[in-house]
Amino acid sequence: MKLVSLVALCLLPASSGVAAPVAATLTSGSVTGAGFPEPLVQQPKVSTTTKRSGGGSTGGGFGGTASAFLDVGNSGGATNVALTGTATHTNEFGYTAAYTDAAVVLTVTEAATYAITNLSTTKVNNVSTAFNPVTLESATGFINAFSATRGELSPGTYRLRFGVAAAQPFTFSFSLVSTWYNQFNTTGCKDTSVNWTLALRKPCHGDLNFDTLVDDADFQSFARAYDILGCAQPGMPQGCPADFNNDGVVDDFDFQMFVVSYNELVCP
Repeated sequence: MKLVSLVALCLLPASSGVAAPVAATLTSGSVTGAGFPEPLVQQPKVSTTTKRSGGGSTGGGFGGTASAFLDVGNSGGATNVALTGTATHTNEFGYTAAYTDAAVVLTVTEAATYAITNLSTTKVNNVSTAFNPVTLESATGFINAFSATRGELSPGTYRLRFGVAAAQPFTFSFSLVSTWYNQFNTTGCKDTSVNWTLALRKPCHGDLNFDTLVDDADFQSFARAYDILGCAQPGMPQGCPADFNNDGVVDDFDFQMFVVSYNELVCP
């Protein structure tokens, strides 16, 4: 039963805190190069460490070059898992890639909200085209997705797979990176640039638009969810982000948690 009437809240002095990063490391996995025809030069695969996963490169004048680097670091109040890389392929047939031949395992030791920023592009018929080069999936952890790019992670392990590649037409379908590039099979692609970041922060109950503040905009979003009540009801946002205690409804218990964050204003 709902007992609280959602009216204007009393805003108390804000804390001076900022959004906080979480503990996360890369614990296993490897990145190596691949290509067809077989590349003349290839660096050995690079295993992940707690800070960085390097990338293989292929080429040597016969096919092309590709590299991928995965780093974990803290900046902007978040733990950022950042993938960067480039790929070219100059031969008249085939492809060149750097990819995860063994999934990179990301270990998250505390609950976290996540936001994905993907600025990756490749050229298709000389037109810059956005695409997603990464697959994020749960292993022992749980992903509660609020949208395609935002959600929550429980403590546990997660698998990251990715490919950084370029190719001539009619090659990707039999390549080792078809998961991310088969959409370009008939056209091929070139001058690939990968820039993908997974930002992890400590949960901030009430920050429903992920701007590190709990303010009137979040109150409006919470009020709409509160009126719907049930997480499974039509109209409730994906993942039911306003259900802070994960009991399947947005009710007075969630409102009490929201008020605490609202009075603090700035996420801890």
